[in-house]
Amino acid sequence: MNKDTLKGFAMGALTVALFGSLVGTAFAASTGKLTNIKVISGGIKLFVDGKLIKPTDGNGKVVEPFIYDGTTYLPLRALSNALTNYEKPVNWDSATSSIYVGQAPVAAQTDLADLKTYNNNDVNVRTGEEAAFQLLDKTITPFNRLDSYSSFTYMLHSNYSQINGQFVIPYTSLGDDSTGKVYFYSVDKKGNQTLIQEYSAEAGDDPVSLTVDLRGVEILVIQTMYSGAFYNATLTGIN
Repeated sequence: MNKDTLKGFAMGALTVALFGSLVGTAFAASTGKLTNIKVISGGIKLFVDGKLIKPTDGNGKVVEPFIYDGTTYLPLRALSNALTNYEKPVNWDSATSSIYVGQAPVAAQTDLADLKTYNNNDVNVRTGEEAAFQLLDKTITPFNRLDSYSSFTYMLHSNYSQINGQFVIPYTSLGDDSTGKVYFYSVDKKGNQTLIQEYSAEAGDDPVSLTVDLRGVEILVIQTMYSGAFYNATLTGIN
């Protein structure tokens, strides 16, 4: 079973993990909204590389996949066990409301969309369906994406060690000659900018993963030029 085949499972894994494998309804009652939904359950079989898998929770109890609103959901622990042959543990951190598959991060990570921009009322970090873009006939739906032709200012106060994300040029036509760049600046309180790093790409290039060192940066400015898409951006805290 390849990654595309497992897309339906992966999309719902984080949502249903809390119900079937980790903390049950305690999480929903304490930090989320408890909602009654109608699902289709029973009769769903899971095969990984041709082998029938019986999904189980941490106590070995069989947990059934189900279908809700056209998407198939599978408890995260069962999915991880099936795909990694029990090599990657799944743990729930109630203090940060985080699920860790395998090794936990050495420092806290923040979705860039959760950080407010400074005096930038006309620019957005897009999320959900608004973040989607095209690479030829393939639709990419990241969890966040910075608008093109925009400038974003963040007051970091030297609280972060790096920013990570991906950069690519969206396009839909063969032979598209679009280009794009993304710049990262450290800015002092007088507004003087120092270029930390820049990335450029052309339509047809594969997405590139980027990491920018932010140690000591009090104010960060990100500029997206032309049609480039900087997406799935996260900030890593200081250890």
